[in-house]
Amino acid sequence: MKKKERPRKKKHTGSIIALIIIAGIIPAGIYFYNEQKTPQTTWVTSGPFAINKNQYKLGENVFMVVTGLKPNDVGKIVVTDPKGGTFTTIPFNGTMKSSFNNYFKPNTERAEQLCKPTDLVGNWTIVFKGVPYKSIPFKIVNDWIPGSQQEIKPIDNC
Repeated sequence: MKKKERPRKKKHTGSIIALIIIAGIIPAGIYFYNEQKTPQTTWVTSGPFAINKNQYKLGENVFMVVTGLKPNDVGKIVVTDPKGGTFTTIPFNGTMKSSFNNYFKPNTERAEQLCKPTDLVGNWTIVFKGVPYKSIPFKIVNDWIPGSQQEIKPIDNC
């Protein structure tokens, strides 16, 4: 008696391996594309003071982190605008607080010399009075955060 021959199954191992490779390449490509698209934050520091980047758009907040103030670190942070005026002042005292966070948004409402949004564009400086730390420069560029044009308006009779 003859054995019944079973139909042979085709080997699909080559196709399966190709699918596995493609399934691994696509997510890896998407990951690396998104990593290149996402800007990396580079903190700009001076002693215990740091801001989250060195260039901002109009309408963007400037974030400041202060960590590790010594008890004898007492003074004030003075933010100067492109025209050399004082935009804001933030006192600090390492005896009372060794760390804190602060943020501010450059706008036309706080300083008399800054009448229109383009007056905000330029080189700004964060100066540390009463302590030996170097100033931190940063720049506001003539580009807007979407939707912030409504927030920063020209001031009439300025």
